[in-house]
Amino acid sequence: MTSLLAAAIEITDTVLAPQAATVDATGVIPAGHFAALADAGLYGIACSDQAGSAADVAETLVSGCRATGFVWAQHHGVLIAATAAGRRRLVAELAAGRTRAAVSYAGLASHGRTLRVRPDGGGYVLSGTAAMVTGWGLTDVLGVWAHDAEHGEDLMLLVPEPHRVAGIAARPLDLVAARASDTVALRWDGVRVGGDAVIGRRPAARPPSTEAAGSRLNGALSLGTCRAAVRVLAGVDDPEAHAAAAAGRRELDRVRAGLDAALGDLDRLYRLRGHAADLAVRLAAATVAATGSRAVLAGSDAERLTREALFCIVCATRPQIRSAVLARATGAAL
Repeated sequence: MTSLLAAAIEITDTVLAPQAATVDATGVIPAGHFAALADAGLYGIACSDQAGSAADVAETLVSGCRATGFVWAQHHGVLIAATAAGRRRLVAELAAGRTRAAVSYAGLASHGRTLRVRPDGGGYVLSGTAAMVTGWGLTDVLGVWAHDAEHGEDLMLLVPEPHRVAGIAARPLDLVAARASDTVALRWDGVRVGGDAVIGRRPAARPPSTEAAGSRLNGALSLGTCRAAVRVLAGVDDPEAHAAAAAGRRELDRVRAGLDAALGDLDRLYRLRGHAADLAVRLAAATVAATGSRAVLAGSDAERLTREALFCIVCATRPQIRSAVLARATGAAL
């Protein structure tokens, strides 16, 4: 176990999980959650010598508090881009958690290229939409992928304090889970940024080289819900619930190992992401059965986990993941 994973487990057990129900009910993440992650060095994991444990750290944090883990996870898309661009000062600020980032992939083909960018003088102009941006008002900078149709490029541009920028209109999204993540839809109306805002670029026709690693990290959303459900089942004073927890833990371990082994096979990785989402739903349903009638009361762990499992099916999904979930639901061979 890496030191950063050990720190994530400690924060989850002592800070995140004990307050998860309150965060879900109030829609507010305490500032202390982010401070604890920064103090532990978890904002810099993607550019550290422990980057290989990032998915396990994400799973652990999500299992404690979906909203906190969800906001934290967005940060690393910008950190990775800044590292690749050699922006050392920015990387240092991001890695220390002194600057916290959100990210949008709206300009990529996988997200419909709904955000466009065009050069203008020495800078750029952004127009279009971003369907889902997490951490609005909770983060300091926003890294956005936008499509330059004229030059056939995709650019990542860094926008400081986007919630204060004229021309960006935010519409809050009423999510079924992780409401405290302050997730919004954005409309960009001719937003001008400087030439130094670019921290990444690549030919639009070339698939992202980090797609497999990114999808593996996103799989932590489902795995974290599975882990939280196993924890709830293990805490019920009932032998059948304990048996369900043990079986769930074994299947979770198999899916996690499969995801780790599938980084070189994107199709298999997507199928396993579907398996993970399906498992989250089944384990959340098991917590409802084990909890009994209290599970239908708003604010119960079982009720919250059921909503989070629903969230897992469509968050950061792809058509192949959707097909895998539907195939499992109909009993089709995968």
